[in-house]
Amino acid sequence: MSDMERRQELLASAARHEEELERAVVELKQAVRRPFAITERIGQHPLPWLFGAALVGLWLGSRNNRGR
Repeated sequence: MSDMERRQELLASAARHEEELERAVVELKQAVRRPFAITERIGQHPLPWLFGAALVGLWLGSRNNRGR
C-alpha cells in the first residue's frame, strides 16, 4: 500500500467518524431536551401528576399539623 492510498483511507475514515460524531451529538442534544419537557409529559398523562401532587400536598400538610 502506498503512502497516497494510506492517506486516502485515513481521510475517508476521518470523514466517516466525523459524520458519526455529528449524529451522536444531535442525538445527545435531543436526549438532553427530552427529560425537561415536563409540560408535554403532564399534558400527555395529567391524572397521575394530579394524584401525585395531591399526595405530596397531603403529606406536606400532615407534617405541618403535627408540630402544632
